Amino acid sequence: MYLVIENTKKSFSFPESKTLLVGNDFDCDIQINHPKIWGRHFAITQQPYGCVLQIFNDRVKVNNEWVHEQCMLDTGDVLLVDDLRFRLLDDEYIPKDSSINHTNITISDTTNESSVYGIRSFAADSMGRFIIDDYHHQDGWHVFRHNNELHFVDNKQTTFLNGLQIAQANLSNGDVISNEVYKYKIELPGTSGFSKFSPSHPRNVQLSEAMLDASKVTGPTEKASSKFGFLKNNLWWLTLLVGLIILVLVIMNNPNR
Repeated sequence: MYLVIENTKKSFSFPESKTLLVGNDFDCDIQINHPKIWGRHFAITQQPYGCVLQIFNDRVKVNNEWVHEQCMLDTGDVLLVDDLRFRLLDDEYIPKDSSINHTNITISDTTNESSVYGIRSFAADSMGRFIIDDYHHQDGWHVFRHNNELHFVDNKQTTFLNGLQIAQANLSNGDVISNEVYKYKIELPGTSGFSKFSPSHPRNVQLSEAMLDASKVTGPTEKASSKFGFLKNNLWWLTLLVGLIILVLVIMNNPNR
């Protein structure tokens, strides 16, 4: 995983901390002298579930949408700060070349919707839509099925696949087709197991349920747990206080005094 400044073509790998800090402070991993970049401007952190963008100063555009605090990032996403363009790339998601002859492929105009196999739309006009079989986008790129595989064709190179301009590719789970206006993600649970990027992936369902359970307020049970925690954390000085009180009472009731 690395970040590319497209204006200068310079690329920056993530450090061992897995957090890439961008700004003009002395401790930033990427130090940029620019009038719209100051302090610790933003950071990208690699988490087990994906990359997280955190913004410290001003706001940042991600794929032409303003982000004020934080959001998830995908491979190929573009970050804009004034005229500076940053693109997130990952060598593990370099598209695989397609071995079939695309000139002999007929793209069907029919699009079907399913919850199992195909491409998930994150475009504003079709958010969440799941498309199977052949798909033709108005920009001129295509996704079609061949021998239980999904293939991508973009001879005009009007869009990006995992942040790269590719004419043709054999699609895999988690591949991202995007530009600054729309985004589509590939999900192929029908052939190679649930995509880890899919909301229906069992791991993601478990994670969502765990987060939901953690956010619930349990009333009396929570209060009892809080009281127990207080006693546990302060047992040493409570014991000392009780001992002092007993000592004072013994001294006050001592008849020889």
